[in-house]
Amino acid sequence: METKRFIGNDMPRIYARIRRDFGPDAVIVSTRSLLREDADPLIEVIAAGPEAGSELPLELQRTLIAGALQRVEQPRALTIGDLEDIAVREQAEATAADEFDQALHERLDHVAAAPEPEWLTGYVASAPSRPARAQDQRTPLIPPADEKDEPRGAVRFEPPSDPVPAAPPPIEWAPRPRPSITSRPRPEPPPADPTPLNIADRFTVAGPGVAAGLIVAGFSASAAQLVAEQSGGSGSPRDALTELLTSREVLYPDERRTALITIQGPVGAGRTTALMRMALDCADSGREAILVAADATRVAAREQVHAYAEAIGIPAVDAFSAQELVRVVAGASRGACLFVDVPAGPWRSPPLPNVEHCSYVTLPAHWSSPALERALEEFDSSHLSGAVLTFTDLAVSLTPALSLLIESGLGVAFLSSSRDVGSGIEVADPLTLASGVFTSTSRETTNGRLIATA
Repeated sequence: METKRFIGNDMPRIYARIRRDFGPDAVIVSTRSLLREDADPLIEVIAAGPEAGSELPLELQRTLIAGALQRVEQPRALTIGDLEDIAVREQAEATAADEFDQALHERLDHVAAAPEPEWLTGYVASAPSRPARAQDQRTPLIPPADEKDEPRGAVRFEPPSDPVPAAPPPIEWAPRPRPSITSRPRPEPPPADPTPLNIADRFTVAGPGVAAGLIVAGFSASAAQLVAEQSGGSGSPRDALTELLTSREVLYPDERRTALITIQGPVGAGRTTALMRMALDCADSGREAILVAADATRVAAREQVHAYAEAIGIPAVDAFSAQELVRVVAGASRGACLFVDVPAGPWRSPPLPNVEHCSYVTLPAHWSSPALERALEEFDSSHLSGAVLTFTDLAVSLTPALSLLIESGLGVAFLSSSRDVGSGIEVADPLTLASGVFTSTSRETTNGRLIATA
């Protein structure tokens, strides 16, 4: 029987996938950590069915036997010979340490007993405390009265006999004439503009309290206008934003119908990663998930899908044309979800009867507003089921992406953070999004940074 490799960063999730594929009596062949640069390590688990036994390859059987022996073998008891060897080894180490200490002390004693050089003898003891000056040269040296009172070699100086010169007389300054100051007339200010600048002229908003709070939070003027109109200008900005995001229709796959799911977007928007995370959550919920590699515009795109499929334990197939995609969908069981990795840009599905098509668009939350507007221009919002905010862990604020979604009429379906496909995807909650934008000190809502790392 063949083994299967499971990769992820959550051991309970990995064990749940192993239990679903092989049952509770599955055999864990080996586990190891896969180190990654600038990222947390992944966990690799190789498992097999309970009836594998001798059908496993020889190397895997050796691995199983070695692991079992490490768990059941008892440490070997020490014998007299072992103790004698340990005693001899410890005695040799102690002797070497004693010899090193003795050599070090002999070296220190030799250095301390070395005589001082001739040029240094008497030089430091007879050195004066400061350089001699002209008046000091005329001052006779007075030897100490008693050698016991003063240290050897010390000298005393008699104060100079010359009288201290008197201070010079103060200088008298002649009075200076006071300068005259000529004042100049202040220029008259220019006449005031009869039409003063009014910030309200730049944008007309309904409900000044709601709109002003949204603009201060970072939303665009047009997005603030739409939110205020939706709420009627009453309530708090957070409640108004929650109401608008809740009213936006988002399409999720129906469990009773076969679904074709695509995540579209520009290059580098994280659409493939979000698709894999969505497929993993679908498989973990017990629904059949199939990956379809249909991107022929990017180098190694199909290989990447197959590598992800092997890592998260979901089957993957290739579709090189629309006809092959139709055959793959027709061969899937009823209620299955087919996650299709499509090229960058807009993509339209071929006609598929009795199949629900859920098409989402990715918006990188850490992109600037102009970049997001250019990325969304080429997509027709009427054919989209919702939006997926990607790279939310890199975004300082979600207000640029939310402003664009509010103006476009789309709803937020999912949130995706980081590039790890083994952690699943988050379903967007309007109240959590609004609470993250408008921080609160209560414990009922999250702050702006928490929602950015969700």
